[in-house]
Amino acid sequence: VFSYLRKRLDEGKKVVPISMNVSRVHLDNDDIIKYILKLFDEYKIPPELVEFELTENIYMSNMANAKKFLDFCKKIGVFVSMDDFGSGYSSLNVMNSLPIDILKLDKVFLRNEKLTDNDMIVIECIVSMAKRLKMKVICEGVETKSQSEFLRQIKCDEIQGYFYGKPMAEEDFNNYIESH
Repeated sequence: VFSYLRKRLDEGKKVVPISMNVSRVHLDNDDIIKYILKLFDEYKIPPELVEFELTENIYMSNMANAKKFLDFCKKIGVFVSMDDFGSGYSSLNVMNSLPIDILKLDKVFLRNEKLTDNDMIVIECIVSMAKRLKMKVICEGVETKSQSEFLRQIKCDEIQGYFYGKPMAEEDFNNYIESH
């Protein structure tokens, strides 16, 4: 990712922030912070172009290492998201106690093609709560126009899913960002 961003920056091409998953194994490795600092130093990538995603269960299973990693990311200006929120045993306490920038609602909240009243209530409450905690909110798994319209109506910051585009190869991604 760092090499890809550096190449596009050097070529004067459009770049967009890229998210990378961080696993439990990464957090258990004390050298991860040194490695990330080395990458930033080597490639000279602006921190706002990088986001690290930690799944909800990582926060739950290794709170001390997650907190250390989050504090490091805050210090260097890298955004951190809680990915797949709601896919497991969500802890609202985690949202309240860790410096998370972005909450990514799992597609489980959009399991019904047509959202029920209860679906809408739960989603709207989570989006509202996250925004009040000063988090950006991204909803994953959007597949229909009505889901997208509802999320826009409740002011979800970003909407992601097959309704907008499927996973694509690097060349297709490059063409997409150049044309948008």
